[in-house]
Amino acid sequence: LKKLNLEGFDWSSRHESGQTLLVRCIHKAMTQLRGKSGNTLETIEWLIRSGASMEQKCTGGESTFSLAEKPEQPCIRVRCRDHNAISYVWAVQKKMRENLEHWKDEEAFLAQVLGSFAEAFAQSSPNAAGPRVSIHEGIAELWEKSLAAKDSHDLTIETADGVVTAHTHMLKAAS
Repeated sequence: LKKLNLEGFDWSSRHESGQTLLVRCIHKAMTQLRGKSGNTLETIEWLIRSGASMEQKCTGGESTFSLAEKPEQPCIRVRCRDHNAISYVWAVQKKMRENLEHWKDEEAFLAQVLGSFAEAFAQSSPNAAGPRVSIHEGIAELWEKSLAAKDSHDLTIETADGVVTAHTHMLKAAS
């Protein structure tokens, strides 16, 4: 996946079940965790850096976890609808902690996932408005030209540092 050119990829897309990219990745990792977790944490961190949102909510889906070596142990089911990646992890952890002796490895993995989420939040810009999206270079140039076109500024603001001009429609759109 990392080797593909994902320019223009819709990071807000969901699995056909309604699960977000991150929730689906965590779900798949949990169903394959016994004996081979691979580099799932690295993949989750890469998804977040690439634009997948931890805050995007699922529109459907359900996760079911069972222990093949202990079929007498009840399954864990978590409905994904209205969960984002963070609340999904918390919901799964809560259910697993009811019988923690059977789910120690999985619960430890989920704790690492939450650690990755916390690290991603810490590294993100405090002024970030949301996930990164790709735009065509021509659009960025058009915005830069519009902002730089001082002759079409129609608003004057007196500040402590002097007079500043701007486009009223740009200020309205940004507020």
